[in-house]
Amino acid sequence: MSQHRPSRINPDTLPVLVLAVLLTAGLAAVSFALSFAGLVGVSSWAHVPHRLIWAVPVMLDSAILVYTLAILVKRARHERAAGAWATLALWTAVSVAANAAHAAGVPEDWQRAVGTVVAALAPIAVLLATHTIADLIVARTDAPAASAGHDEGQVSEERDAARETDTGDTDADTPSGTTASGPSVVRRHPTPRPRTRGRATEHRDTIVRLHDEGLSVRAIAQQVDLGKTAVAELLRREAATA
Repeated sequence: MSQHRPSRINPDTLPVLVLAVLLTAGLAAVSFALSFAGLVGVSSWAHVPHRLIWAVPVMLDSAILVYTLAILVKRARHERAAGAWATLALWTAVSVAANAAHAAGVPEDWQRAVGTVVAALAPIAVLLATHTIADLIVARTDAPAASAGHDEGQVSEERDAARETDTGDTDADTPSGTTASGPSVVRRHPTPRPRTRGRATEHRDTIVRLHDEGLSVRAIAQQVDLGKTAVAELLRREAATA
């Protein structure tokens, strides 16, 4: 007799994700409200005009939100986020230190020092934010650019595949000894794989699906056990009939 197992919450369902986002947003709002009061007091230590005392807490707490979002974007793109994590840690530490100094009621000399440091961080906040925006929006030169549903790497591989024959993608073995241009170079000839239009057509749905997922022609050819030429030709036919 099978043992009954208690049901568990599926964390990937939409209601659970929505609830998590709402709870996180609520926590952030409450934390911002508590931090706002302390940072407003620190603003007075820096002799910030009364009409601008809101700017200090907005600068610090908004920076925390901005770099949290930057980390999420980089994670979604599978990019390194060490810089964003470091900047998030910096602004979090400054906010914590300023709030702690206000709550502890540090001496007047320390108040002036804390206020000066916090106020002096404004230009640094602009510098770091500009760097983050450029990193998130402007594509890097070493990143492949998408064009008409193909990334640059895929287009390059398709161009190379068009020059290949259906029997292999390297030169035939050269005989040992010397040639007119000098010593011969023995090249290993790979075991040819079947690369026919018929086999490519049989795998059409799989090839198109993998191509839509962003795989290169070479990677698709390895998965369906076909040559790059056959895969590239099928994709070109599909693009022409689309």
